[in-house]
Amino acid sequence: MELRRAIPPGEAASPESLYTGLRLGNRALPQRPYVVCNFVSSADGKATAAGRTAGLGGEADRAVFHLLRTQADAILAGTGTLRVERYGVLVRSEAMIRIRRDEGRPAQPLAVIISRSGQVPFEIPLFADPSSRVVLYAPPGTPVPACAAEVTVHELAAGDGALAGALQSLRQEHGVRSLLCEGGPVIFNAMLAEDVVDELFLTLAPTLVGGAELGITAGPALLRPVPLRLEWALELAGQLFLRYVR
Repeated sequence: MELRRAIPPGEAASPESLYTGLRLGNRALPQRPYVVCNFVSSADGKATAAGRTAGLGGEADRAVFHLLRTQADAILAGTGTLRVERYGVLVRSEAMIRIRRDEGRPAQPLAVIISRSGQVPFEIPLFADPSSRVVLYAPPGTPVPACAAEVTVHELAAGDGALAGALQSLRQEHGVRSLLCEGGPVIFNAMLAEDVVDELFLTLAPTLVGGAELGITAGPALLRPVPLRLEWALELAGQLFLRYVR
């Protein structure tokens, strides 16, 4: 499998050669990790088909999804995404684990959950895995049942700046230099509102979904548009793989 380089033009290359060695952590700020987000979208701007992302992404998108997981110290997902996608062990393939170790990262990234409601899906496989480390930011008094995963709980501040505060904690208390956000639309929108997103990896599928499916953002309109610079555009079988940088 090779992706055609459209912008900037160049020879076709494998996903592994393009989506590894990104050194995202080198761009970390003193007060927070470097934050990249990864989404797939239909041609009409929908982030899901029949409520799931699986109907949009093809083989190459799945490869990019797993390769980006090798590049981050920690992975963040909202509670809705965790519940719908049934998150489990974050990196399963030995080949992906090898990439992480070769680049100086532990086999498994830290799993990060930020919940304003405290309604955390503790029933998902992630919490049943003894090799998983989870950092949970939730309101005071959020009950955490006994589970096999190692869970560290931090109090999530109320009001504006809550996400920035959680990111500062990740940087200073957990040594996280690079954070990959996998959605969903609500938490992505909130992160944009707090101006803590540095890059967006977006797969654009040659598919029309229609209906009332969510886009990649959901929530209040931003006070001002967020300008992006296109770093690259890759193509395979009609799918576009876009990398935007703030």
